[in-house]
Amino acid sequence: MISLSTIAQKVGGQLLGDPDFTVDSLHGIQVASSRSLTFYTGGSSQKTPTTEAGAVILKPEHAELFSNNRIIVEDPYLAYAWASRLFVRDNNWNRGISSQASVSGMASIADGVCIGPFSTIGDQVVVQYGVKIGSGACIGGEVLIGPRTVIEDRVVIMGSATIGCDCVISSGAVIGSSGFGYARNGRSWQRVEQLGGVEIGDRVDVGANTTVDRGSLENTVIENGVKLDNQIQVAHNVRIGENTAIAGCVGIAGSARIGANCRIGGRAAILGHLEIADNVDILANTLVSKSIVEPGEYASMIPAQPAKTWRKNLAMLRRLGRLERNPENHSSPE
Repeated sequence: MISLSTIAQKVGGQLLGDPDFTVDSLHGIQVASSRSLTFYTGGSSQKTPTTEAGAVILKPEHAELFSNNRIIVEDPYLAYAWASRLFVRDNNWNRGISSQASVSGMASIADGVCIGPFSTIGDQVVVQYGVKIGSGACIGGEVLIGPRTVIEDRVVIMGSATIGCDCVISSGAVIGSSGFGYARNGRSWQRVEQLGGVEIGDRVDVGANTTVDRGSLENTVIENGVKLDNQIQVAHNVRIGENTAIAGCVGIAGSARIGANCRIGGRAAILGHLEIADNVDILANTLVSKSIVEPGEYASMIPAQPAKTWRKNLAMLRRLGRLERNPENHSSPE
């Protein structure tokens, strides 16, 4: 149970109501109970401002819509994000190093580190203060993991990789895998050995089953504050700028350069050796086939529509070629 005064202080909001009122959970506005905390942004997905929640986080202009306890902030969703940290459940991390973990005598393990059962820590690995490593993780090679970073179950980190502080590497992620590099040799392929590493900055999140390949010669670099969703492919020599957020199933080919403060929608594809400027938004399913040098919003997908409409549009698209070749046969009616 957490008091509203504690929550208001955490989120930097103005409390209207009982400071000693306690809540036991966070829930959506329509399913919240009398002991829940919820939030209201006034967006299209929250058209009906009715709730049984015991307290609501909202904007000043929405304060009169509710009669129960309220916490007034300028950005309710951001405040909700801060409040959510108060409700994180204990993940039952083992205290210290499990007797079932395998830790090399040549590894450097700081105080306050948790390592779960069946994890393997190899030679020359450096694990700094407060790091939590789950079960079945494999940390090998010359890997450095910064303070307070969380490595979840079954993560693999290999090669020469540096992970900053306060990062979260989710279950099944692979950091430092060999990049996809081959030289044509007649009808066969000659493998190009990947000799670089991976540099991950501070406060970076890497989603479940995401892969970050090591560089071929220079390092693959993910700068501070980057957020990577699940099942993303980051190829060798890619650089991702600070505070960029990338949604699930995005594929980034080798040596692409992505700027800072970008947002990339799910299943977008970015071809190799391209540069994307800072402050670029790329919508879902977009194919980026050339560099983007100006900030702004970019898209190349066709949104979903009724199949009958799509077939008509496709037929019209096919006729464009004939129109270009024979413009006199397709003059516009007056």
